[in-house]
Amino acid sequence: MVSWFGRLWMAGLLAMALGFPPGADAQTPPAAGGTPSAAAAPAEAQMPRYLIYFDEFSAYLSPRAKRIIADIAKKAKTTGTKSITVQARASATGTVQTNKYLAMTRASIVADELEADGIPAVMVQQQPIGQTGSKDPSVFNRRVDVILHR
Repeated sequence: MVSWFGRLWMAGLLAMALGFPPGADAQTPPAAGGTPSAAAAPAEAQMPRYLIYFDEFSAYLSPRAKRIIADIAKKAKTTGTKSITVQARASATGTVQTNKYLAMTRASIVADELEADGIPAVMVQQQPIGQTGSKDPSVFNRRVDVILHR
């Protein structure tokens, strides 16, 4: 059993690892929501990873998420992107099977939106990862990572 102080400390570490400035609310996604993440492999270091967040047990794309995906599509077109990987995650609340289905749905929804924004479906690879993390339903586990490949 982890104390409230231990949870607070771990949340702070997670926030720093994900690039939040000190004192930022760990439940709030980065301001742009599509800010590229630096947590990529060395060969992919120069390629951005965009994050799209979801409400718990939801695959609904908010207007903000749709704007982020439109920006991703625009960036993919202007940078000569050869393929796009859509990795979908769900928090560990609920069953493993339900979370796998939710991740598949989130990946499909984002891929469909990319296609609506002019990205050919053959360029998009969907990777529904399923549940990640602990029973903590934080926003970091309820996301889709969109990775552009040259």
